[in-house]
Amino acid sequence: MKKALLLLIVLLVSSNGFAQIQNIKQELVGTWEFSDMSDNTGKKIDTIKHPYGFELATGPLTTYRNDGTYTKQFTPKNADNGKWYFDNEKNAIIHLLYYSKPYSFAAQYLIDKGHAKKDQNGDYYEIVTDKIFELTSDKLTIVDSKGRKTTFLKKKE
Repeated sequence: MKKALLLLIVLLVSSNGFAQIQNIKQELVGTWEFSDMSDNTGKKIDTIKHPYGFELATGPLTTYRNDGTYTKQFTPKNADNGKWYFDNEKNAIIHLLYYSKPYSFAAQYLIDKGHAKKDQNGDYYEIVTDKIFELTSDKLTIVDSKGRKTTFLKKKE
């Protein structure tokens, strides 16, 4: 009886996790281009100051697909790939950012320090969460931990 109850609990948790990963918000499917960035007061940001210098306020060309995969292209040679789903409770896009093999120094460091997770195929990924501030059929605004809002516009296909 205990084994049957334990098996039922495992199946329910597993199917709930699978259902959550399958939660694709159709408004997000498509390709999104960076539009602008603003601070928490609404003032437009052109550059971001860091201790090591300045960064231009930009965002990656992001494509969300119906099959639950995504690509964030930062430059022609630098792109993140992985799986995604929408978390209703957090109102956020959850990205499972998969590391490419052979692993870079940074990826290997994260794996070694236990910051990366391992999937059932033995591949490593990290979880990246984008909190949604606003979402329409053609506009996506995410907010970061510092209150900055980055707006993307959906490309017409």
